[in-house]
Amino acid sequence: MLPVINTDGTRFRVAGTARPKQVRGEQACTRDGRPVWVVRLTAIETGRNSAETIWVEVPGDQPELTIDDLVLPVRLIYTPWVNRKGELVRTFRADQLTPADPASRKSA
Repeated sequence: MLPVINTDGTRFRVAGTARPKQVRGEQACTRDGRPVWVVRLTAIETGRNSAETIWVEVPGDQPELTIDDLVLPVRLIYTPWVNRKGELVRTFRADQLTPADPASRKSA
């Protein structure tokens, strides 16, 4: 079982449109056949006054997102692994990305 990231105190801003995740030149799919999409987000930690760009994999229908909107990743997990070159690869996955409360955008 993979640990779910506690996202309290972190805002997630859409930094790019969803694109299909590619594996060996084809779109990646889940075991049950749903396509996997990759979305670039900016994770903003207000308490630490820092921001970081992350790429989040999301299964299912293509996420309908607008750049600069705030979203909430549902069940965000982090799974690091080492590739064939011996490099550490960071992977973030979420069950879905839902729009954040519109009121929170005004205070951002």
